[in-house]
Amino acid sequence: MKPKYKIINKKNIYKGFFELNKIEFSHEKHDGTWSGQIEREIFGGAHVSSLLPYDPIKKEIVLIQQFRAGAISRYDNSYLYEIVAGIIGKNEKPEETALRECEEETGCVVKKITPIYSYFPAPGSSESFYHLFIGEVDSFDGKRIKGLNNENEDILVSTFKVSEVHAMLKNKMIKNGVTLIALQWFFLNYFKD
Repeated sequence: MKPKYKIINKKNIYKGFFELNKIEFSHEKHDGTWSGQIEREIFGGAHVSSLLPYDPIKKEIVLIQQFRAGAISRYDNSYLYEIVAGIIGKNEKPEETALRECEEETGCVVKKITPIYSYFPAPGSSESFYHLFIGEVDSFDGKRIKGLNNENEDILVSTFKVSEVHAMLKNKMIKNGVTLIALQWFFLNYFKD
Protein backbone atom coordinates (compact mmCIF):
# COMPACT_ATOMS: atom_id res chain seq x y z
CA MET A 1 0.00 0.00 0.00
CA LYS A 2 1.52 3.32 -1.04
CA PRO A 3 1.64 6.18 1.48
CA LYS A 4 -1.20 8.69 1.38
CA TYR A 5 1.07 11.57 2.32
CA LYS A 6 4.14 13.40 1.02
CA ILE A 7 6.79 14.90 3.33
CA ILE A 8 7.95 18.14 1.74
CA ASN A 9 10.36 19.13 4.51
CA LYS A 10 11.19 18.06 8.06
CA LYS A 11 13.39 20.23 10.28
CA ASN A 12 14.49 19.84 13.87
CA ILE A 13 13.61 22.97 15.85
CA TYR A 14 14.76 21.88 19.31
CA LYS A 15 16.66 18.94 20.79
CA GLY A 16 16.90 18.41 24.55
CA PHE A 17 15.43 15.68 26.74
CA PHE A 18 12.78 15.52 23.99
CA GLU A 19 12.78 17.16 20.60
CA LEU A 20 10.47 19.30 18.50
CA ASN A 21 10.29 19.03 14.71
CA LYS A 22 8.59 21.17 12.07
CA ILE A 23 7.04 19.11 9.30
CA GLU A 24 5.71 20.40 5.98
CA PHE A 25 3.52 17.86 4.21
CA SER A 26 0.46 17.21 2.05
CA HIS A 27 -1.87 14.25 2.26
CA GLU A 28 -4.45 12.50 0.13
CA LYS A 29 -7.95 13.59 1.14
CA HIS A 30 -10.98 11.30 1.48
CA ASP A 31 -12.23 12.26 -1.99
CA GLY A 32 -8.90 11.25 -3.59
CA THR A 33 -7.60 14.79 -4.18
CA TRP A 34 -4.53 16.15 -2.40
CA SER A 35 -4.45 18.77 0.35
CA GLY A 36 -2.45 21.94 0.07
CA GLN A 37 0.83 22.20 1.95
CA ILE A 38 0.36 21.92 5.73
CA GLU A 39 2.89 22.92 8.39
CA ARG A 40 2.88 21.42 11.88
CA GLU A 41 5.22 21.40 14.85
CA ILE A 42 5.37 17.84 16.14
CA PHE A 43 6.73 16.83 19.52
CA GLY A 44 9.31 14.10 18.90
CA GLY A 45 7.80 12.11 21.73
CA ALA A 46 9.11 8.77 22.85
CA HIS A 47 8.85 5.06 22.22
CA VAL A 48 7.44 3.98 25.60
CA SER A 49 6.71 0.74 27.39
CA SER A 50 4.17 0.73 30.22
CA LEU A 51 2.97 -1.95 32.63
CA LEU A 52 0.10 -2.37 35.08
CA PRO A 53 1.49 -4.29 38.11
CA TYR A 54 -1.18 -6.65 39.48
CA ASP A 55 -1.09 -9.25 42.25
CA PRO A 56 -3.70 -11.90 41.30
CA ILE A 57 -3.41 -13.71 44.66
CA LYS A 58 -4.05 -10.68 46.88
CA LYS A 59 -6.16 -8.91 44.21
CA GLU A 60 -4.07 -5.76 44.52
CA ILE A 61 -2.77 -3.17 42.06
CA VAL A 62 0.49 -1.25 42.49
CA LEU A 63 0.37 2.43 41.49
CA ILE A 64 3.07 5.07 41.55
CA GLN A 65 3.20 8.84 41.97
CA GLN A 66 5.96 11.14 40.80
CA PHE A 67 6.18 14.83 39.98
CA ARG A 68 5.01 15.62 36.42
CA ALA A 69 5.79 19.06 34.99
CA GLY A 70 3.13 18.64 32.30
CA ALA A 71 0.37 18.61 34.93
CA ILE A 72 1.31 21.96 36.50
CA SER A 73 -0.84 24.19 34.28
CA ARG A 74 -4.04 22.12 34.46
CA TYR A 75 -4.10 20.32 37.77
CA ASP A 76 -3.38 21.46 41.31
CA ASN A 77 -1.80 18.14 42.28
CA SER A 78 1.21 17.41 40.07
CA TYR A 79 1.59 13.94 41.65
CA LEU A 80 -0.70 11.84 39.43
CA TYR A 81 -1.53 8.18 40.04
CA GLU A 82 0.24 6.21 37.33
CA ILE A 83 1.30 2.78 36.23
CA VAL A 84 4.92 1.91 35.46
CA ALA A 85 6.34 3.40 32.24
CA GLY A 86 9.67 4.19 30.65
CA ILE A 87 11.43 4.98 27.39
CA ILE A 88 12.51 1.90 25.47
CA GLY A 89 16.30 1.61 25.29
CA LYS A 90 18.16 1.53 21.95
CA ASN A 91 18.53 -2.27 21.72
CA GLU A 92 15.66 -3.14 24.04
CA LYS A 93 12.37 -4.85 23.28
CA PRO A 94 9.19 -3.30 24.76
CA GLU A 95 8.73 -6.32 27.08
CA GLU A 96 12.28 -5.95 28.42
CA THR A 97 11.72 -2.27 29.18
CA ALA A 98 8.44 -3.03 30.98
CA LEU A 99 10.13 -5.66 33.16
CA ARG A 100 13.10 -3.38 33.95
CA GLU A 101 10.95 -0.34 34.70
CA CYS A 102 8.64 -2.29 37.00
CA GLU A 103 11.53 -3.40 39.16
CA GLU A 104 13.17 0.07 39.14
CA GLU A 105 9.99 2.03 39.85
CA THR A 106 8.15 -0.33 42.25
CA GLY A 107 10.66 -2.88 43.52
CA CYS A 108 8.33 -5.63 42.24
CA VAL A 109 9.61 -8.38 39.95
CA VAL A 110 7.20 -9.39 37.18
CA LYS A 111 6.45 -13.13 37.21
CA LYS A 112 4.24 -13.13 34.11
CA ILE A 113 3.85 -10.42 31.45
CA THR A 114 0.95 -10.15 28.98
CA PRO A 115 0.68 -7.60 26.17
CA ILE A 116 -2.49 -5.49 26.17
CA TYR A 117 -2.20 -2.98 23.34
CA SER A 118 0.10 -0.62 21.41
CA TYR A 119 -1.11 2.83 20.39
CA PHE A 120 -0.42 6.50 19.59
CA PRO A 121 -1.40 8.59 22.67
CA ALA A 122 -1.59 11.96 20.86
CA PRO A 123 -0.93 11.64 17.09
CA GLY A 124 -2.14 15.19 16.37
CA SER A 125 0.86 16.65 18.18
CA SER A 126 3.34 13.87 18.95
CA GLU A 127 5.22 10.96 17.39
CA SER A 128 5.05 9.04 20.70
CA PHE A 129 4.08 5.37 20.53
CA TYR A 130 3.18 3.31 23.63
CA HIS A 131 3.21 -0.41 24.36
CA LEU A 132 0.97 -1.47 27.23
CA PHE A 133 1.33 -4.65 29.31
CA ILE A 134 -0.09 -6.21 32.45
CA GLY A 135 2.42 -7.86 34.77
CA GLU A 136 1.70 -10.28 37.58
CA VAL A 137 3.71 -9.38 40.69
CA ASP A 138 3.83 -10.02 44.43
CA SER A 139 2.50 -6.81 45.97
CA PHE A 140 3.62 -5.43 49.34
CA ASP A 141 1.98 -3.76 52.32
CA GLY A 142 1.99 0.01 52.67
CA LYS A 143 4.10 2.46 50.71
CA ARG A 144 7.73 2.85 49.72
CA ILE A 145 9.90 5.27 47.75
CA LYS A 146 11.76 4.01 44.68
CA GLY A 147 13.44 5.34 41.54
CA LEU A 148 16.93 5.79 40.19
CA ASN A 149 19.10 8.43 41.87
CA ASN A 150 21.05 9.05 38.64
CA GLU A 151 17.73 9.98 36.93
CA ASN A 152 16.64 12.15 39.89
CA GLU A 153 13.54 9.98 40.35
CA ASP A 154 11.45 10.26 43.51
CA ILE A 155 8.62 7.74 43.13
CA LEU A 156 6.03 6.99 45.81
CA VAL A 157 4.84 3.40 45.35
CA SER A 158 1.56 2.24 46.90
CA THR A 159 -0.48 -0.94 46.86
CA PHE A 160 -4.27 -0.74 46.58
CA LYS A 161 -7.03 -3.32 46.69
CA VAL A 162 -8.75 -3.71 43.32
CA SER A 163 -11.94 -2.28 44.84
CA GLU A 164 -10.03 0.85 45.95
CA VAL A 165 -8.67 1.41 42.45
CA HIS A 166 -12.14 0.90 40.98
CA ALA A 167 -13.46 3.60 43.36
CA MET A 168 -10.56 5.89 42.33
CA LEU A 169 -11.65 5.49 38.70
CA LYS A 170 -15.30 6.19 39.52
CA ASN A 171 -14.32 9.27 41.56
CA LYS A 172 -12.17 10.58 38.67
CA MET A 173 -8.96 10.45 40.69
CA ILE A 174 -6.97 8.90 37.80
CA LYS A 175 -5.84 11.69 35.43
CA ASN A 176 -3.02 9.94 33.53
CA GLY A 177 -4.05 8.65 30.07
CA VAL A 178 -2.05 5.41 29.87
CA THR A 179 -3.20 4.53 33.39
CA LEU A 180 -6.84 5.14 32.45
CA ILE A 181 -6.50 2.89 29.39
CA ALA A 182 -4.79 0.14 31.39
CA LEU A 183 -7.32 0.19 34.22
CA GLN A 184 -10.33 0.32 31.92
CA TRP A 185 -8.95 -2.66 30.01
CA PHE A 186 -8.29 -4.43 33.32
CA PHE A 187 -11.87 -4.03 34.56
CA LEU A 188 -13.48 -4.78 31.17
CA ASN A 189 -11.34 -7.73 30.03
CA TYR A 190 -9.20 -9.19 32.78
CA PHE A 191 -10.48 -8.91 36.33
CA LYS A 192 -13.08 -11.45 37.38
CA ASP A 193 -14.60 -10.61 40.76
